[in-house]
Amino acid sequence: MNWLAKTLTTGVFALGLSACSDSNQQADPDFTPQNTERRFSSDNSPLVLFDEAHHNFLTMNGRYRAFTDVLQSDGYTVQASTQPFTEAHLNQADILVIANALDRQRSDFNPPFGSAFTAPEVAALLRWIEQGGALFLVADHTPFPRVIDNLTTALGIEFSHGHVSDAQFSITDKTLVPHAITLAVVPALRKLPGATSMTGFGVTGAVGGAASAAVAEPPSGQIEQVRSFGGSAFKVPDGATSLLTLGPGATSVTPKIPFQVTADTPRIAVDGWSQGAVLELGKGRVAVFAEGMMFSSQRDASSGKIYGMNSAGAEHNEGFLLNVMAWLARAE
Repeated sequence: MNWLAKTLTTGVFALGLSACSDSNQQADPDFTPQNTERRFSSDNSPLVLFDEAHHNFLTMNGRYRAFTDVLQSDGYTVQASTQPFTEAHLNQADILVIANALDRQRSDFNPPFGSAFTAPEVAALLRWIEQGGALFLVADHTPFPRVIDNLTTALGIEFSHGHVSDAQFSITDKTLVPHAITLAVVPALRKLPGATSMTGFGVTGAVGGAASAAVAEPPSGQIEQVRSFGGSAFKVPDGATSLLTLGPGATSVTPKIPFQVTADTPRIAVDGWSQGAVLELGKGRVAVFAEGMMFSSQRDASSGKIYGMNSAGAEHNEGFLLNVMAWLARAE
């Protein structure tokens, strides 16, 4: 795992790094969206700006290539955004995607950590949302939430700044919460021939784990389960709706230096916290997620294994992504 692996400290808790966004993870070159029906045409295609101006670890043609492919399969126009946030720049977009921004070009995750966004950028972004813009925000495991703290604090969101295990969210145990997004009928999705399982961090006391059986397509036509692959967790503000709510026993491991975990590293109970939530701000809408792999498909360069939307237990993740985007585009 190159520089990231060198930061690991062995102890009674072992973190499986296959769930992380690191230099060993590459876009899956063979990913094909399941979606077979376009919601939008060239006449009404929403413009999605994909932020690449803030040292983003996930980019539209990089590790988030599958994310881009899924959006394009539904008729969205996706363009990279390499400019700082200003209202004039944002006004051209219907939806802005920010995925794992960083404070600087990094070769490690060691502190100190700065801010990815300037105060004027945050102010411009909030004004744009309040006037009707839509934000899709991803901040994975620490330090990704920490470097965008000025934005998340302004949105009323409190992150754990740690690492959580992978989790399975289901309508059966009510960790997948009923909402227009989860209750909406998913687009026509191809059945997957098979999926690679993934154990995540394997932290004692964390919720989730590999799914025992694949669910090819939701019998009800609605989203019945969503899988995440580690990441972080956050408390939702008043008025927001948690779509992906961590269940009993969920724990966030919070080392001072990311991934340097020992038996003495603090653990915070995060049951009831969220890994995915939506809120409305003025005339605009915001969707926030504490894990990025759930909307991606990536190949581990060492093992060749594929993780993300094609993994066991994540068969509904693509439909969930499409429904989130439709909610942001007000096309639900």
